[in-house]
Amino acid sequence: MSFRILSQDCRISNESYLTDLNNNDLIVGPSGAGKTRGYVLPNILQCSESLIVADTKNTLRAETEAVLRQNGYKIYSLDLCGGPSSGYDPLDYIRLDPRTERYNEQDIMAVAAALVPIESPQEPFWEFSARIYLESIIGYVLECLPEEEHTMDMVVRLSRELGTGRLAKLMDGLALLDPDSFAVRRYTICRDGERADKTNACVLMFLAEKLAPLDYEGARAMFHNPEKIPMARLGREKTAVFLGVSDTDRSMDRLANLFYAQALHVLCDEADRSPSRRLNVPVRFILDDFAANAFIPDFDKILSVIRSRNISASVILQSISQLEGMYGHAAAMTILNNCDHCLYLGGQDVETARYMGVKANRSVGTMLSMPLDSAWLFASGEPARLTKKFDLRSHQRYCELSQVGGRCTEYEEIEQKEACYACCL
Repeated sequence: MSFRILSQDCRISNESYLTDLNNNDLIVGPSGAGKTRGYVLPNILQCSESLIVADTKNTLRAETEAVLRQNGYKIYSLDLCGGPSSGYDPLDYIRLDPRTERYNEQDIMAVAAALVPIESPQEPFWEFSARIYLESIIGYVLECLPEEEHTMDMVVRLSRELGTGRLAKLMDGLALLDPDSFAVRRYTICRDGERADKTNACVLMFLAEKLAPLDYEGARAMFHNPEKIPMARLGREKTAVFLGVSDTDRSMDRLANLFYAQALHVLCDEADRSPSRRLNVPVRFILDDFAANAFIPDFDKILSVIRSRNISASVILQSISQLEGMYGHAAAMTILNNCDHCLYLGGQDVETARYMGVKANRSVGTMLSMPLDSAWLFASGEPARLTKKFDLRSHQRYCELSQVGGRCTEYEEIEQKEACYACCL
């Protein structure tokens, strides 16, 4: 039976069918509160699940790779900060219907929606227009180009032909051959807008800005790298994917969000094809700095249906208001309510303290003045309790971390194992 670590004296079984709880965790605390050392690293070291980890400082893989490999994991890295990366191309996950020999239109629209999200709800015209152009280009690449050119790199290249007249001629030729083409139908919607030169120029500039982060050498290398991340394999054998995202440069966030969304859909499909309707190997998404760099479309809805499929998420935030700012109040509350375990590490955000104070039946002042080594633990069906943050040094695999470098003495190893055993009781 596998467990995950929430605090020094609390380990929770991952067998959701025994606990009657989902395995989604909500971790809330400001920078320096111990989210990484008290929750992320200890649960990676448990080596009990496949993992997709948001590595916001590009350090987690370096620290844990050796431990994971020793415990049978295959390691992949999707580095969106410009470093060496495993292969990933969003077009690889657009399904082809073998009966109609047409690509799934919803998958194409989902890719375009993730890359061109609606960021101006009061005036969504520009986003919608740019999105439709992108859908038509993705459709053309998949319908008309050879399979080896089914890449986001080719989508970006073709997008440069918008406004030159060359792409319009390609679409006209396709319309003659296949009037029911998805690419043609979407491009036709944009045709009338092309007559308004200034408006159309603004739309094209808007699309160019959205695709600019994908038009550099590092992104092209990732799209063409033959060593692709096998998303479905995470549910079959122990695998860890480290998603390197910058905590200062937000330009690649949309591609990260698309990766999360596609991974969730692929793993849900993998589970649904299994006789048991669940993954053979459980998969956990560790979403650090979630509300700052991750906007996963329909995440509030997805979070409520993944438990039965053996998929779970660790949503790590700095404050509740941060989540509301990204997802809106209703969706944020749904996300919070779909995490059966919550660990509050303290902080000075008054709204978060008020929310946690209501859950703990304590005053805002009490929550704001928590001891630095303490945390409030909330579990569905149980009273809230004040506990101690987990001490990473007490984990039985602590000495195997690269930052420690095997420098622990024999006495220290015994001491750590005894402390780790004690916190399991």
